[in-house]
Amino acid sequence: MVLMMTGCSEATRNFLHNGWDYEVDGVQYEPGFNDTYESVAPAANGSAADRSAYGSYAGPAASGSTATAGAATAGAATAGSAKAGAAKAGSTAGAATANKTSYTAAEALELYKSAANKVKTTAKSATRTSETIRTISGSIPSLYSSFGFKEGTKTEKVVASGSSELKDKFPVEKKSYTCNLSASDIKSATVQSNGSSKVVTIVVKDDNPGTYSNSSKCVSTISIPIGTWTCKGVTLRGTIDANGRLTSLYYKMPTYVTQGSDAFAFSLEQNWTVAY
Repeated sequence: MVLMMTGCSEATRNFLHNGWDYEVDGVQYEPGFNDTYESVAPAANGSAADRSAYGSYAGPAASGSTATAGAATAGAATAGSAKAGAAKAGSTAGAATANKTSYTAAEALELYKSAANKVKTTAKSATRTSETIRTISGSIPSLYSSFGFKEGTKTEKVVASGSSELKDKFPVEKKSYTCNLSASDIKSATVQSNGSSKVVTIVVKDDNPGTYSNSSKCVSTISIPIGTWTCKGVTLRGTIDANGRLTSLYYKMPTYVTQGSDAFAFSLEQNWTVAY
């Protein structure tokens, strides 16, 4: 707050020199109430009209709590303002989590989900900037090459524009959500500040053997009817801007395949950027 005075009268100068006598335009105020920037309520000998302008006032906050000007003047707010405030509180339920400086794993997951699950309905487009396949163990059999599984990096961009394409192409493909994980599905989740943005890193629990029990809730899994496929240690890294929007996503999907006596493993990695 900036207090500006354009003309100093004698009374003003006395005020600056001697301090406030807690009286304004004949209304006597109780000393001390604004010393901590709490609301200023008229003294008991003020008129009922004077007192009603400040709403209901119950005195200074109890020890350990803080009274705010908004709370003290709630009685003066219009019904429309109250409704607008309630609506804002509901629409920014994730903001409290976004403004934290310390997160539990469950809170970090919720921060990511809140941002990621808005992509398909609020983003203008998302672009897959790269896709990489890295061998973890064994070698990828030639049989799988026909399905496009070759070690290396694809740099051609894949763009999804509009809600329909975002639903079909952005992880998780063909689903309305991007992340449907619960706290029981993850090994860890952390948050790191990066300027005005936050970077959330999530490590998912291993799938049940031969299934995509956990990974299918957060990445686009592979559907090839040859062998038994299981993901272990899927990792997500999402950047969330100051407005609570997911602006980039990297994920790594280590996949283990067995086919008869053959076994191999590879990691599928994708990088995405999101525009609003």
